[in-house]
Amino acid sequence: MRYSPEHKEETRGKIVRAAAAAFRKHGVNGIGVADLMKGAKLTHGGFYAHFNSKDALVAEAIDAAFDQTMANLEAAVAEVPQRQRQRAIVDAYVTRRHRDRPDAGCAIASLGSDVSRLDVGTRRKFERRVDALIALIAGEDGQSQKRAAAVRTLATMVGGLVLARAVSSDAFSEEILEAVRDMA
Repeated sequence: MRYSPEHKEETRGKIVRAAAAAFRKHGVNGIGVADLMKGAKLTHGGFYAHFNSKDALVAEAIDAAFDQTMANLEAAVAEVPQRQRQRAIVDAYVTRRHRDRPDAGCAIASLGSDVSRLDVGTRRKFERRVDALIALIAGEDGQSQKRAAAVRTLATMVGGLVLARAVSSDAFSEEILEAVRDMA
């Protein structure tokens, strides 16, 4: 049976969304194509009708994860004055929910180490998305001082989230999140 182009695009989107969550939860090498397709409620055999390789899916899934993060952070700053932008972003990013739900969180914190081992094209795409996130934090004028501060803010948020996820003690994890929130 032949499907419409719209159906094929919907199915592809379903695979990408499922992969974006699964890669952030398990890592790029922590889940295979068969399990990704199962998570999307599709058969393994249909994968290659949509993607040439797992690497192609990884690149699209990372992009989808960034889209989700950017939408969340853009919403956080939509109604705040420029001077409160950094505070709003830190408050939206450094949360228990974000710590506890890597599958729905930022691709940088979940996949940064994995991306460093991927192909150059995927790393360049990742770099462009990191740059866009830095620009969002810096705000409209993008002065070099504000950009440098935005880089520090992003690095602190991501590092703090990674540490908060890595420690076993809930109290220590909360301490890390609180310290990062206090820096803004």
